[in-house]
Amino acid sequence: MNQPTADLPGQELATFSQPFDWHKIDQAMGNGGGVIVQGLLSPSDLQALNRQIDDYLAAHIDPGAADSGSAQYDKFLGANTIRLHGLIHKFPLCSPVIGHPEIVAWAERTLGNKASSVLLNAGELIQINPGEPAQYLHRDTDSWPIPLDVDPFIVNAIVALDNFSAENGATTLAPGSWQLPAGQRPGQDTLCQAVMSAGDALLFRGDLIHGGGANNSPRPRRALSISYCAGWLRPVENSYLNIPLATVLEQPNHIRALLGYAAHDGTNRNAGLVGLYENGGPEKYLEEASYAQGH
Repeated sequence: MNQPTADLPGQELATFSQPFDWHKIDQAMGNGGGVIVQGLLSPSDLQALNRQIDDYLAAHIDPGAADSGSAQYDKFLGANTIRLHGLIHKFPLCSPVIGHPEIVAWAERTLGNKASSVLLNAGELIQINPGEPAQYLHRDTDSWPIPLDVDPFIVNAIVALDNFSAENGATTLAPGSWQLPAGQRPGQDTLCQAVMSAGDALLFRGDLIHGGGANNSPRPRRALSISYCAGWLRPVENSYLNIPLATVLEQPNHIRALLGYAAHDGTNRNAGLVGLYENGGPEKYLEEASYAQGH
């Protein structure tokens, strides 16, 4: 069970089992700003994905070390944590997780007042190794100079690939903290940890205050961190460089769109189109590339 919280709206983290009642999930999101959905990944899918990740890590020396060029940001990323982007290319089994129909639909609904489509903001393998201290609490929206609003412009799904416990660094968060003004920190007694089983997922608004917990266990704690942003926003991850074109061409259309190969159409909101290629959608570019490669 999740640790109780106090003093903030939504005081406990709601948990939902399959089949998911998305109406109730959306309602719970509107209160606390985060929920846990149990059994998002089946045991067989979880095992296969972990095996693919294990094989990659075994074949690469010191993968995913912090190397942003900023000492402050590298400290935030963690000196004893593996972080890998370009998941669809490195781990093909991540593609159906990133494009999970129910999760993408949830992201589209949650961001619907801000945008008519969503992008993959970042797909990240995060493996917190033993001895890593707690990450400082933050909002993911802090990456952009955009004022806080009642409607978020980014949402996150942290999919547990190991069991999450208080000992091994389960994500710490402050339910309801999306309502706090910028600069105001939640009290220690308002925090809880997302204790969940492998295959479960923590869904939350990107303006919810949170952070990775300290791993005081003898084993790593592994997760996929998948975030979606408004389709007009520049994402944190540069998927155009992280995902080779050949891999993009292997993806279904909805995954291509999440990676940025579709224009964001804001004309129904008195705005314009962004992300164009030759005055049209980027799909045309993929068609040309596919033809050039003889597909």
